[in-house]
Amino acid sequence: MCSCNLYFNGELVMEDVMIVEKKGDKVIAIDLFGDKKEFVGEIKKIDLNENKIFIEG
Repeated sequence: MCSCNLYFNGELVMEDVMIVEKKGDKVIAIDLFGDKKEFVGEIKKIDLNENKIFIEG
């Protein structure tokens, strides 16, 4: 299983992220427990070696 930490504008905002989806100007992230957060911005980097996702908005 691969889960990632999600950073928004350099700040850790979610852990154990399993799903990331881009819809229009929003990025939707869902964690291991089904909790969902929406961010207005762009995915800048996904680093699977470090298990990190970076969004800037």
